Amino acid sequence: MTKRVRVILDGVEAVARLHEDAAPQTVARFWAALPIEAVLRHVRWSGEAGYILISQLADKTQLLENAISFYPPGSIAFRAEHGETAFSYGQAQARDHAHVATWACHLGTLENNIDAFLAKVAATQSEGGKPMRLVREEER
Repeated sequence: MTKRVRVILDGVEAVARLHEDAAPQTVARFWAALPIEAVLRHVRWSGEAGYILISQLADKTQLLENAISFYPPGSIAFRAEHGETAFSYGQAQARDHAHVATWACHLGTLENNIDAFLAKVAATQSEGGKPMRLVREEER
C-alpha cells in the first residue's frame, strides 16, 4: 500500500504520495516521525520553495536516496544533514549556505489541492512563516 501524508498549511490541506520504492529508508524514517508540527518558512537561497526543519530526522550520515538537485513544483525534498523538508512551488534547487548546488532526496509528490497549497507556500515569502502539520493520511 502506498504511503501518503496529509499536509496542512495554515488551514489549506493537500495529500502527498511518498516515494517508498525509490527512497525506502528515508520514507521509513519520515513515516516513523509523523505526526510533525512545525513552522514553514520561505527558503533563503534555493528559489521558490518553503521548508521546515525536523530536528529528530537530522543525520549527516544518512544514505542519500532518490537524489535530485532541482525540485519540480509540487515536490517534497528532504535533506538529511539538516532535517530540512522543502515544498517547491516553482523553480527551486538544493543549495547550501554558500549558494552552491547540492543534493536532496525526492521524498514525495503532492497529489491533490496542489494549486491552493502551493499558493500558501509562496505566500510565506511576503507574509512570513505559517503553521504546518503533517500526518499519516489515515489519521485526521
